[in-house]
Amino acid sequence: MTLIREFRSCWLIATFGCILFTAGTGILFWNEGRAVHTILSLDEAQNDAITLDPDAEIEETYEGRLVHIKGPILVGEPLTEPDYNIIVMAVKLKRRVQMYQWIEESVEQNYGESMVVETQDRTYYYYRDWRDKLIDSRQFYIQSGHQNPAHFPIESQTQTAEIVSIGRYELGIEAKTRFNNFAELTSDTRPDDSSIKLHLGLYYHSNDIFEPEVGDIRILFSYAGMEGEVYTVVGKLQKGKIVPYETSRKSKILLVYSGELTLKEVFKAEHHVQRLTTWGFRFMGWVLIFFGASCTTSLLHIILNQVCFLSVLAPDPRYPVGANLMVSYSLALIVTSIAWIFHRPWIGAGLLFAAASPFLYCARGFIGYERVS
Repeated sequence: MTLIREFRSCWLIATFGCILFTAGTGILFWNEGRAVHTILSLDEAQNDAITLDPDAEIEETYEGRLVHIKGPILVGEPLTEPDYNIIVMAVKLKRRVQMYQWIEESVEQNYGESMVVETQDRTYYYYRDWRDKLIDSRQFYIQSGHQNPAHFPIESQTQTAEIVSIGRYELGIEAKTRFNNFAELTSDTRPDDSSIKLHLGLYYHSNDIFEPEVGDIRILFSYAGMEGEVYTVVGKLQKGKIVPYETSRKSKILLVYSGELTLKEVFKAEHHVQRLTTWGFRFMGWVLIFFGASCTTSLLHIILNQVCFLSVLAPDPRYPVGANLMVSYSLALIVTSIAWIFHRPWIGAGLLFAAASPFLYCARGFIGYERVS
């Protein structure tokens, strides 16, 4: 059977497979380029960075330099929620609001089918629970008796301290946004308003916290970056503030990590984070290529059979999984090696050899078979 004839017989799934192939290859190529760019930028930044004593006088000679500081956080003024008697010296204070609402769920039931039509019915269920976002009850199938409020009486929000510093060095806006490790804020001080009830760290606007009504709200407070906690920051010194540093590759470097880390340790931690991100995208790209190969198994069978020593790799339509795994593995490694071979030749060459190893093995087997014959 010719390739064109086979494509015509399964054009829809083959086209979908080609789309998956393209998407997977694109993700891998973009991801490897991003990974190389990021690694080289981090290496450049580590070589340019200098470690400063946060309590020493700020010298003009360090203006515009990439600096590394570590020490306890200092907050200028506390963040407050006066209605709940909450005062906290932290970088961020988050207010998470949930409202007790009606929720609709449906279950589709099939009562039978014929050769012409399929009879379907849908059963709707309604129950009440706490939710962070407003559920529009106007979209319910049965609206009577299941009305939710039109808006939240109190909105969720996150406050950020105006002045945050480590020693004499103030953190810029971008650095403060990196404080996202929130911890629950609990307090034994009850609000002055008797209508607000405190139970297990949650503040309830409800007549009965154990039998809430639709429209009741509860609030959970959390903080990030408590004053006195030790953090390590790497960024550009600009007029006494730590802001993002732009490398020669136009990448912006601003690192904020909890704990007291040396310059080498903080960059090692960032490399680890970037590796996890890179491998996540690699897995995503490989999965797309694998399913693309699965959708085009019959086409790959014809294409690979055109070359004698590659015919061993041709996926058997009856058992295609093993061959598809091998093909997708090799294609993913080839794309990865192309991005690395110009910047880290040894890594790129190793990946390229790994990608070619199944083909080399099949070629060796084919040559041995030819000699025996």
